[in-house]
Amino acid sequence: MTAALVNLDITIKREMEDQRQEVRVMTAHGAKGLEAPIVFLPETTLGATGKGSPLLPTEDGGFLWSRSKDKGCAAAQAAHAWRARKEAEETFRLLYVGLTRARDRLVLCGRLTSSTRKESVKSWWTAIGEGFEHPDVTPFVRKIETGKHPFRRFGPDPRRGPPSVSLVPSRITVPDWASAAPPVEAFARYASPSDLGEGALSPAASPLSGTAGLGRFRRGDLIHKLLQVLPDLPEDLRAKAALKLLDREPDLTTDQKREMISAALGVLNDDRFADVFGPGSRPEVSLAGTGKRLPQGLMISGRLDRLVVLPDRVLVVDFKTNRPSPNRVIDTDPAYLRQMALYVAVLCDIFPDKTVEAALVWTDGPKLMPIPENLLAESLARLGG
Repeated sequence: MTAALVNLDITIKREMEDQRQEVRVMTAHGAKGLEAPIVFLPETTLGATGKGSPLLPTEDGGFLWSRSKDKGCAAAQAAHAWRARKEAEETFRLLYVGLTRARDRLVLCGRLTSSTRKESVKSWWTAIGEGFEHPDVTPFVRKIETGKHPFRRFGPDPRRGPPSVSLVPSRITVPDWASAAPPVEAFARYASPSDLGEGALSPAASPLSGTAGLGRFRRGDLIHKLLQVLPDLPEDLRAKAALKLLDREPDLTTDQKREMISAALGVLNDDRFADVFGPGSRPEVSLAGTGKRLPQGLMISGRLDRLVVLPDRVLVVDFKTNRPSPNRVIDTDPAYLRQMALYVAVLCDIFPDKTVEAALVWTDGPKLMPIPENLLAESLARLGG
């Protein structure tokens, strides 16, 4: 259970507690939104290291490859300058976070080696030093002599309070299981159905590849979006709404928009898909859990394109935009069959009193392809063995 919780994609909110007599160590990223009575910022003299990747993002949203900012063309120099500016902005955002975490006292630390010239340090320390030299700040800064390492102080001196009460650490008995090796688990996390078992029947195309400027995966994502949004609209408004949605993609041609709208409406207007988009159906349903039919220890987490819950049965549907689509279910990519078999196995435990069925909807055709129970069982058997 611990391993499962650790691997879940969740965010834990932390809160500072003043009465806990302890020291907390965290980065500026981790401290965002938190406050502590006393905060130390160590190593503020450290500057940026490394030259960064030669693949540079540009200000207009593109990418450019350049190893040298001095020998590159004007566009490369502009890209280097833009990245340096954005990195500097992020650096000072983190400095702001660090400087604003302290409630009572902030201690800024830094060190310089014998070979480092103070005026050459390009880091937080430089910005902090410039702040101390500001006319509104300088009158309140004084030098404190403490032997070898004098320091500057801004603001009132800390008041000496009564000695704190020393905490006596309690002794606890560590249970035997804490030192024992955990048993080997076949599946140590929630797994995506698309990540299990054998790979796809054919090698996946690069996301950057495309036909007439439209990537294969991008086309599929846009059609999925249409099939998610349009069923909730009146039939006479779907075409206009689909065009309005695709108009947000400025690089699509008129023919590309027309083809994708035709594929989506071809599915929605086909009587064979009435149950898929009718009453009791829901789009983009998250599903996580296990089932009696799954291998022991396997827990899956995925998202169903469409789930239909009827009085006597449950139908899980996945949209596929591959072209050309197969004519027979037996020719379907085994990865798709395995994915649907896993969904069905979990849903059978969620709806024990209903028949659970699976089907693929191919936008090329369009085609509604029910998956026989024997193919689902064979896919699970191969996964377990």
